[in-house]
Amino acid sequence: MTCQSAQPPTVEPARLCESCLLTRPIADFRRRRATAGQRMRQCRQCHNAAERYRRAALRSKSSKRQMAQHLGRLRDAASANRVKALCAEMVMGYGGTEGFANAWRTCLQRDLERGGFAALRHLEATIRLVQYCEQNRPDYSQWTDDELLDAISAFEP
Repeated sequence: MTCQSAQPPTVEPARLCESCLLTRPIADFRRRRATAGQRMRQCRQCHNAAERYRRAALRSKSSKRQMAQHLGRLRDAASANRVKALCAEMVMGYGGTEGFANAWRTCLQRDLERGGFAALRHLEATIRLVQYCEQNRPDYSQWTDDELLDAISAFEP
């Protein structure tokens, strides 16, 4: 009978995550950039979730600031050409008319909940857009049938 030497079980180093409070293998913790031998105190899953939350908050803050800047410039625009250029810039910046409308609606709802001058700025910009549309609306009664048909066919997909 041969006696086999018993190997002690290998114990993988583990660490307690300070966010989820679970003990995980050391490989589940990112290395610190400054010191290569040390590991972070959050596991990868908790770190990734925290980063997603942080980035979403930054995007929301940036989008809100951009919308406030656009609304202020739109309110102060003196000419119809400037209003038109600002609207085109906002539509392109938000990825199309649907993206712009969603950002506008979200920002307006947030400012209405807060109250104060921020909501008033939205209303002033909306009035300015309506004025621009009313002043620059073509008089369709003066168009010929051919011009009307050409205009309609330009909007068909």
